[in-house]
Amino acid sequence: MAIQIPPPGKWSHKHIVLVALIGSLVVNAITAAIFISISPAHISFSIENPTTIDKADQDTKYHKFTLVVNNSSPHTAVHYGALSAEIWYTEEAWVPAVADRSSLDDGTTQPPGKEARIDVSAEYWKSEQGSTPGESSNEKRSPPPAPAGEKDWSNCTVLVMGSVWFKSKGWISTRSYDVRANCSQVNFNKPGTFPCK
Repeated sequence: MAIQIPPPGKWSHKHIVLVALIGSLVVNAITAAIFISISPAHISFSIENPTTIDKADQDTKYHKFTLVVNNSSPHTAVHYGALSAEIWYTEEAWVPAVADRSSLDDGTTQPPGKEARIDVSAEYWKSEQGSTPGESSNEKRSPPPAPAGEKDWSNCTVLVMGSVWFKSKGWISTRSYDVRANCSQVNFNKPGTFPCK
């Protein structure tokens, strides 16, 4: 049996309410699809193979590790703005680290559903750690001096900071997000994998 829909001039209140409900459901479905497609991707960080290179004839130690960023979203790419790290070897002393973003597409983009492996390195000058760096309101934040003597690099905390935004299907982009990952108990004396929170 076919359902007959009366012409618009003869619609009852039931027909008007039914059309309004169907229309609102369609609008809600479209809105939900847009919000789901532009929501941020889930990215997770971990550190692999932290190492220390100490040359006896130099006064500098080099600390290197691979920052592994997993983008588990199948449709959303991650675009990186700023990306940096700090290696905290005591509760008060840290060393700034620099990220080499050449493994990313165009140096900024991580494709959907892919893992990015970013090399990060830091230099630690033994002779300069005994002096206090000059402080000024115009200067960039510099690490505090460490106590004299040999440092223990077996229980460090690595703080990763970055600015990212997400792009879905190549044309829908989110706002910029500041991300921070805290990787604790990183041992620069023994290779391994260390998850970040």
